[in-house]
Amino acid sequence: MVGNKTLLEVKGLKTYFPLDEGLVRAVDGADFEIQQGRTLGVVGESGCGKSVTAQSILRIVPPPGDILEGELLFHRYSKEGDAFSMADVIDLAKLDPRGREIRTIRGNEIAMVFQEPMTSLSPVHTMGNQITEAILLHQETSKAEAREKALDILHRVGMPKPSQTIDSYPFELSGGMRQRGMIAMALSCHPSLLIADEPTTALDVTTEAQILDLMRQLQEDLGMAIMFITHDLGVIAEMAETAVVMYLGKVVERADVDTLYYDARHPYTQALLRSIPRITEDRRKWLEAIRGMVPDPYNLPSGCPFHPRCRSAQGECREVEPPWVEVEPDHWARCILYADSTTATAQG
Repeated sequence: MVGNKTLLEVKGLKTYFPLDEGLVRAVDGADFEIQQGRTLGVVGESGCGKSVTAQSILRIVPPPGDILEGELLFHRYSKEGDAFSMADVIDLAKLDPRGREIRTIRGNEIAMVFQEPMTSLSPVHTMGNQITEAILLHQETSKAEAREKALDILHRVGMPKPSQTIDSYPFELSGGMRQRGMIAMALSCHPSLLIADEPTTALDVTTEAQILDLMRQLQEDLGMAIMFITHDLGVIAEMAETAVVMYLGKVVERADVDTLYYDARHPYTQALLRSIPRITEDRRKWLEAIRGMVPDPYNLPSGCPFHPRCRSAQGECREVEPPWVEVEPDHWARCILYADSTTATAQG
């Protein structure tokens, strides 16, 4: 059954950038799972490592960044009738980023929709050329068949007049149409995992709602899993079943969405939730912002990285690395407030 099998396990992922200014720990021990056919939301402020985590999974981290530690266990399944059985497990972190094996997975079994389609699409190739290129790369088919498949996927993503749009260049399309084209390209080979990196950030709210509805419908039709990266907690509530919160490259809380919204445990998650505007509150009341800024990546604070901005910080927070604690069944938080829990670990 889709939805109860692990598709991707991220274990202790560390992706660092050695720069002249210092070492940037973009992802510093991330741990989470993505279930087959389900949506995982990844939320956090800019600079917290969300996009680099996605790039690490696809092995497209820009140099000089590299994966230093951790596992990216991608589970492949074979389907017989309505039943799925394990085929094999491959550690993506051990693959050559330019090797044949990862290139057969990237864009085929795992695809990505980038944040800004205008900078992700080639301006000198038509939408049809870019979609058919992905199909021809991963599937044994003729150019004519690839074009028919491209037309079909453009129709499925709700592209207006696909028979005309397929020969249009990206600059001839609106933002919403370009994003639909990006989604069509990502889905052209029917991936088992779609990584969506803030796919609606540059869109107006009406187009954003249409894209979110489209992604939910396509997920239902194709049975794919989605890793949805965003800074918008409202989008996470609408799209995801499970969510992880990242801060300075670490997963600081992980739980199902309802638990995260109604019983958040990490002070950073609580602060994010307090900063959301609510229609029921007094309009004259100021929105509550998280004090301070995300620290300089070259000069991270000791102990808990969130302690300079945390209203619950204690003296120990400045010196002790917080443990990864299961505060309730399937609800984890990385905070010293729960260090006495019997399920506390030194993980990450």
